[in-house]
Amino acid sequence: MFEEVLSRIRPQIIETPLPNNLWGAYDLATHTIALRPRLAPIQRRSTLSHETAHAVLGHTGYSPRQERAAEELSASWLIQHDQFTQASLIYGTATALANELDVLPRDIHAYMRLLKRTQKQETPWPPEG
Repeated sequence: MFEEVLSRIRPQIIETPLPNNLWGAYDLATHTIALRPRLAPIQRRSTLSHETAHAVLGHTGYSPRQERAAEELSASWLIQHDQFTQASLIYGTATALANELDVLPRDIHAYMRLLKRTQKQETPWPPEG
């Protein structure tokens, strides 16, 4: 899903070393997504989706509220609800569920927050740690 959005908004995507161990960053002024070089494919996809969410939401700078919004929007693009529902009946942790759905555990946590906030739905199990 995020790939469709990415192709519509067409930001410049570069790989460059980033400060503070960041995996990615979005610059609204230049409409550029910067990604850390040598990310694993799953890390790259998740980070690219997250930074695309920042672009769509028009975020500048950093704030915890913006990060949560980008995390949840990105997770909604990466995770199909029917697959999440089925897999959550089998897998008892975010890590196992993330492995099954080919996303990062942080994407699972963001998706669970989104479900809880928007659907007032109980998540299948409490978040890890």
